[in-house]
Amino acid sequence: MKFYDLEGLAKKCGTDNKYEITASIAARARWLGEHKTIENDLMTNERYLSMALLEVEKGNGIPAPGDPSILSQPAEQ
Repeated sequence: MKFYDLEGLAKKCGTDNKYEITASIAARARWLGEHKTIENDLMTNERYLSMALLEVEKGNGIPAPGDPSILSQPAEQ
C-alpha cells in the first residue's frame, strides 16, 4: 500500500481543500471502474482508486467535483 502526501496532492490538484481532493479522486476512480479503463503503463491488478491517485501523481490533475471533464480520459502527454 502506498501512502500519499496530502500537501503534495493539493499542489497537483490545484486546491488545498482535502474534501474537494477526496471527492474528485473518488469520482475519477468511480468513472474508471464503471468504464473499465486501464492505461497501458499500469499493472492490470491496480485498483481504480490507485489508478486515479497515480494519474494525479503523474501530474494529470483532477477536475473539481461537478466538473463534467472529470468523466473523460486525461489528456495524453
